[in-house]
Amino acid sequence: MSIFSIPQGLHIPESLSFLFKESGILGIDIGSSSIKVVQLKKEKERATLETYGELSLARYARGGEGRGSVVLVQEKLQQALGDVLRESQAKASRAVVSLPLRNSFVTVMPMPELSQKELKNAVLYEARKYIPIPLAEATIDWWVLPPQATDTESTGLGSPKRPFITVLLVAVPNDVIDQYQKLLSSVNVKLEAFEIESFALARAAAHAEAGTVIVVDMGATSTKVAIVDGGVVRAAHSISQGAWGLTQALQQSLGLDFERAEMLKREFGIIRRPETQGAVSVLEPLVDAIALETERFILEWKRSGGRGISRAVLAGGGALLRGVDDIFVKKLGVEVIIANPFSRVMYPAFLEPSLKEIGSVFGNAVGLALRGF
Repeated sequence: MSIFSIPQGLHIPESLSFLFKESGILGIDIGSSSIKVVQLKKEKERATLETYGELSLARYARGGEGRGSVVLVQEKLQQALGDVLRESQAKASRAVVSLPLRNSFVTVMPMPELSQKELKNAVLYEARKYIPIPLAEATIDWWVLPPQATDTESTGLGSPKRPFITVLLVAVPNDVIDQYQKLLSSVNVKLEAFEIESFALARAAAHAEAGTVIVVDMGATSTKVAIVDGGVVRAAHSISQGAWGLTQALQQSLGLDFERAEMLKREFGIIRRPETQGAVSVLEPLVDAIALETERFILEWKRSGGRGISRAVLAGGGALLRGVDDIFVKKLGVEVIIANPFSRVMYPAFLEPSLKEIGSVFGNAVGLALRGF
């Protein structure tokens, strides 16, 4: 489902250069701390990995590795995007690009069954109640979600229940759209479509889930959570805490510089040992708070008539934090797995260890590129 139909240094797989025979399609995920790209092509009716790359944005803002919330002027962002495409040897001329959930408005609306024309007018009318900016300043898209068993509405006491449909409404400010369009144009890449990051991740990480799944994307500056039911995103929420905040807390509490705090976080995570008690005492409450807000989001979903969660999928750089899955298991009481989005594509067997290790970081980019398959 798409919204519109319309680490330090660069990590690239040099061993994939022999695959560059014809271009495919790019998934471009522009995060707050790095840009990730994945290029796929269709081979024997399967999505096949051509190349991938990640480039830290800190160097362009003269910051340290791992620092989130890197704010770059358009010129620097263009330079960074051009660099990651060139160094990863991405040759595709078409791309699907992620839009941050924090810059988007996502909600569901119950609507009566109407003709397509009537429904379009009704949705645009109702959208004014949900979107906090003038409709003229936003690009809007919507879909009718597949029905659930609870999708009925009573018309009054003693009256039969009237069927209704559930519409997923998405809106993004036009100035955000314009910024991304100019960015892609500057590197001579044709924009195939935009997609909100949580939707792309759901395609890559929860496409085969039969039940209801919570997908938790722990990014640098925020954590995005989405309810995926039957492979369809039905609700999304952004939590204003991410992996960078964990590093900053270690830095301030233990009197470390940022680089040392980041190394400590990555090496030991939240695994309790005699030598890590200080770090764990700082990190654990912060991760627990993220898990708690995720739990509240799930409870709100269930109160609105949604089904119970059968599994949680962790993604993003924060999912690599050792011990983070244990905290979510305790809080949510369901099975928790780390996303492996590359499992959806074909690639040389010798890449298996490295792709499995970094897969959760590339979930959005893989999902974006998979849109056309």
